[in-house]
Amino acid sequence: MTAPSASSTTSAPDGWNASVAANPDGGAFFQLAEFAEIKADAGWRPRFVDAGGVAVMVLERIVPPLGRLWYVPQGPGLAEGSDPSGVLTALAAQAKKRLVFAIKFEPQLVDSPENRAALEAAGAHRTTDVQPTFSTVWLDIRPDAETLLKGFDSKARYNIRRAVKDGVTTAEVPIDDASCRTFYDLFVKTAEGRFVIRPYEYYRTFWQTYARDGRGAFFFAYYEGEVISADFVMINGHLASRKDAASVPVKKVRGAAALLVLDTIKALKERGVTDYDLCGAPPSDRAKDETHPLYGVGQFKTGFNKEITDYVGTWLLPVMPLQAKAWEAGVEKAVRKAHFVVKKTPYF
Repeated sequence: MTAPSASSTTSAPDGWNASVAANPDGGAFFQLAEFAEIKADAGWRPRFVDAGGVAVMVLERIVPPLGRLWYVPQGPGLAEGSDPSGVLTALAAQAKKRLVFAIKFEPQLVDSPENRAALEAAGAHRTTDVQPTFSTVWLDIRPDAETLLKGFDSKARYNIRRAVKDGVTTAEVPIDDASCRTFYDLFVKTAEGRFVIRPYEYYRTFWQTYARDGRGAFFFAYYEGEVISADFVMINGHLASRKDAASVPVKKVRGAAALLVLDTIKALKERGVTDYDLCGAPPSDRAKDETHPLYGVGQFKTGFNKEITDYVGTWLLPVMPLQAKAWEAGVEKAVRKAHFVVKKTPYF
């Protein structure tokens, strides 16, 4: 793999997504050129870096008076059980040339004492998170649909049968302006103050950017002609992730969201997808905790697979120690708060 230096332009080089897919972690969805393009529109400056043979997309912002901050969403693409020091050292060397004071990164590594110790030995430490959760439920969808269905728990199977009986239908739909508006309106109803959602234009741009080259798809569930459940799925080779999901309860209907998961799996299998991330769950040690904000989400997703995967979360690699310390001591909190007040959207 040959990737350009950190001084390259904001446009992804040819073959970037193929380089990401060749990374040891198999290629993270937020390391793709599409995500870089979306974040460039949101005020970040993407950089495309070869860090010790790993293709790393970093997002850069100037933080006066500290210098530049690098954020690596879902990266760098490290392999489980590997020594991260080589990649992080190479990344820090390029960051230093650009007067970057710290690198905030999210390696997709399973949360384990070994992985945490390896990151700490490389000079990094745990820091504040960007994503709402670093736990999820993965599905191995290589078996045939009937075998997969048998592997779901009894409640999920019942809900699927009930949805079919109640007349729920599903379909993949084009990601055009009309379907984006339909999805977003459903998303707003789903949130109802329980979680923060970004403005419509952000989601429309996100969905349509990923869909442009076949890396995003909409799947809708209908009842009596109305959309009652919707999933947006990111696709990267043999991997797929249910990034956004929305649904509203209908008194006469049960199980629409579960049926939509099953039918989406069938469609993804036709695309050659083998591993499907349901994207988001409570930590495994709090799966039964009814006070956790993602308890209901976790109950739904573990109906398809009881195993929750926990990742190590967000880490910080200081490049300029004094500035990095100031960032964590209060600058980050102030910057994120001010950005949300002024822009009405999250900083990251």
